[in-house]
Amino acid sequence: MRTRFMWALVLVWLFGTFASTGFTAAVNRTNEIGSAVISSSKIDAFKAALNKDGFTVAEWTYGEVDVAQLVCMGALQTGYANNAGGNYLAITNIIQGTMVPSQFQLQLNDAIVIIGRTPPPVAYFSYRSYLFSHHYDGELMPRTLFASLGDTLNNLVIRTEGSANGNPYNQDVIVVSTADRGIDARVRASALAAEFSPDIINTDVIPSSVVKLGKGRDFDSFVFLNRLSVPAPGHEQELTDYMQHPGMTVLYLSQTSTNTPLNPFPTPPLRVRGTGMSEADLMPALGALRKAILDKYPGYKATEFTTKVWITEWLDGIQRKKNVLGETRDTSYLRTTADFKRADDPDEFLIIFGVNHQAIGKATYSSFSVYQKEKDLGIKGLNSPDFAKYSIGVVPQNAYAPYLYASKVARNCGDDPQCIQIELPEYLQPCAEVDLSKELFVGFRAYLEPPTAVGPNPAELLYDQVIKFKKSSREIDRTQLTI
Repeated sequence: MRTRFMWALVLVWLFGTFASTGFTAAVNRTNEIGSAVISSSKIDAFKAALNKDGFTVAEWTYGEVDVAQLVCMGALQTGYANNAGGNYLAITNIIQGTMVPSQFQLQLNDAIVIIGRTPPPVAYFSYRSYLFSHHYDGELMPRTLFASLGDTLNNLVIRTEGSANGNPYNQDVIVVSTADRGIDARVRASALAAEFSPDIINTDVIPSSVVKLGKGRDFDSFVFLNRLSVPAPGHEQELTDYMQHPGMTVLYLSQTSTNTPLNPFPTPPLRVRGTGMSEADLMPALGALRKAILDKYPGYKATEFTTKVWITEWLDGIQRKKNVLGETRDTSYLRTTADFKRADDPDEFLIIFGVNHQAIGKATYSSFSVYQKEKDLGIKGLNSPDFAKYSIGVVPQNAYAPYLYASKVARNCGDDPQCIQIELPEYLQPCAEVDLSKELFVGFRAYLEPPTAVGPNPAELLYDQVIKFKKSSREIDRTQLTI
């Protein structure tokens, strides 16, 4: 049974043939979050209008993707640098009750339409189609790129009826994912015929200049992701409920006629990272924090790990034939350059510290995650709203104190309530696919600089830092100093 199950997962994930052949499934159209829902009759009217305009309409499934669970099951060989504890929705296939991200292929005049409600109040959400695998000329097999194809529709830019008033949450929304302007215009006209407001319609452009659209082994495959992170205070249960019942309808539109003239979108301009305002003035305060951390643990050997820029952007990945791990332009990506093993020594631990990029205004939220290197799997992490909750209490008390954080991470936290223990959630244990005794590293994100509606420019940030402490003589290993 397990062999057949794993083979089915491999077929779905690697080839995505179900989507290319018009896979259909029942979709829960009732969003249980918020005071209003999009009725089935209205969606049926939309489908009827699309049929009348010459589209063949199929329904696909949409739901929560638990990356760590899929890795533990062996359904995914990598976590694709998932944000530990982050929330992901996607166009999916359901295999034996488990949501698996769906790969699909598109013709030049196809479209995907997602209809439903935006999430409850969160620090960040976004929608984006991804180039998952790409066929390069002269190569027999496709390469996995998992590249974002440009900017997202995030909570700072998305069109809903509440967006103009600064409230994109719990709002009706339509996302049209297509490469063609004519198709986009026709879908919008059908939506208006079904009495949807034009104010809720958004286009997720697939730039045909960098992808190979078509069906079959020589063409590219795509996935669609919806990220959601950090519920606003008091909305935690609402987000949990939304993840279980997002209530989104996914329509795959193909053409009954092949004579439709093509009018491809140009690649949209990218939002510009950076405001010109850096965190450089906090460098002395960050240095004082580092000293306070080293002074707090006499009798320990301290090893400092250098931090570097980690994941590049989509166009870089396409040109260099490099897997960019499902990146998004909505964040910066940093990581420790050196990897380390989680030792059995209960006295060994990490102190992770730096600037709280949210508090200083460079992000809507920031975070760190501890990763198992072999699987690129986020194991445990912390978001900036919780930095104070897990503080080790050494931030120097001065004017810069609100903008700094320092947290402890360990294999065995004992009875220390401020310590974050490196372990998988209980519901995933045991997990034979993930060996936490192998090399680990720490990754850092800073999401959405408010003035730009895109991730901050890493050149304007002070990098988050990591020091490993091990019980021994008082010694500092200066081979990997960050300052």
